[in-house]
Amino acid sequence: MEKNGLIVWVSVLSTLVLAGCASSPPERTLSQVAASYAVLPNGSDPLHPDQISPIYSSMLSESDQSFIRVMERKRGHALNLLSMSGGGQNGAFGAGFLIGWRESGRRPVFDVVGGVSTGALLATHALLGTEADDAKLEEMYTQITKGDIYQSRGIASILSGTDSLRDTTPLRALIAKYITAQTLTRVAAAYDEDRLLIVGTTNIDYGQTWLWNMSLIAKAGKLELYRKVLLASASFPVVFPPVEIDGHLFVDGAARSNVVVVGMSGADRPDPPLYGPGNLYLINNGRDNQPPHALRRALGPVAATTISVMMDQSMQTALGRSYFGANLLGYKFNLVAIPDDLDIGHDPLAFDPTQMRTAFDAGRAMAKQERPWSNAPDNLGDLPSWALEAIEERYSD
Repeated sequence: MEKNGLIVWVSVLSTLVLAGCASSPPERTLSQVAASYAVLPNGSDPLHPDQISPIYSSMLSESDQSFIRVMERKRGHALNLLSMSGGGQNGAFGAGFLIGWRESGRRPVFDVVGGVSTGALLATHALLGTEADDAKLEEMYTQITKGDIYQSRGIASILSGTDSLRDTTPLRALIAKYITAQTLTRVAAAYDEDRLLIVGTTNIDYGQTWLWNMSLIAKAGKLELYRKVLLASASFPVVFPPVEIDGHLFVDGAARSNVVVVGMSGADRPDPPLYGPGNLYLINNGRDNQPPHALRRALGPVAATTISVMMDQSMQTALGRSYFGANLLGYKFNLVAIPDDLDIGHDPLAFDPTQMRTAFDAGRAMAKQERPWSNAPDNLGDLPSWALEAIEERYSD
């Protein structure tokens, strides 16, 4: 994030310095509108975290309070779960990987798909899974520029008290182009087959991760809400404006949790899988290890890189949690990430066509390898190696 990041963070500083001169935006009232289609990651009601959400409880049965086991019974086989992380323009890697995976003949039909940020924008067509859907993903991630995602705000707009540095009107239009009424009908049809789509956002009023059941939204025919949730999940804080839904403000799901893994909710430990080990597939639209480089001691690079390091740490925490959860469920953990040495720049919001094509081609080629997956997250020094080994030994067959 050196060049564009410098501009962004200098702009942030300028905005903060001049904030005293700007006209104050109107005060807001904390929304008490219930979450009709969203739950907390543990299955609780967002406005009443001590209570199970009605949405979550409606998917369970009296005999089985484990969501993943209920899904196994409905689908009649061990599940294939897919989750895709944030990463801005680097979602091109995930798009390429999905296409190469299909071309390899090994890509399964996914029972549950989860996505955050750019992963949320990939998720709908990943769930639907046809060759035509893959073609849309390739178009979305190889034939756009930053002008298709955002436009700059003028200095007058910033000084008047705007809530972001960029305007995402182009991204709204892009989402509307690829998410149509027909798309919703197809997502609803997948729901009738007990296949689910989940998207993560960050509610900045409540400081919570909200997981939206996009399948239920599609079933209800709420096209505008579906599009709004996708926009919210991809709205990078400060740079992109938050999205208001029912009086709540939402930003990028990666601001709080960069991975959405469905199935680890509930108060009780789940029984063993009904049909043997399933698969949790995680596509990290970022690097496991950022290549080290000497940082220039200037405000822009220091601020941007510090935020990047914080987000990377959040990702590592999410991967560790997902690894533990997969083993607890009796599922195989499978992870891919962008190769550390791939030259894709340092700014995920650049939306540079050359860098995106590089990431796309790398993902496509990697998916065709015989064994592209890692079966455990990299240990970057946050956990003792014996802890990861103990988890694997405890829950492996």
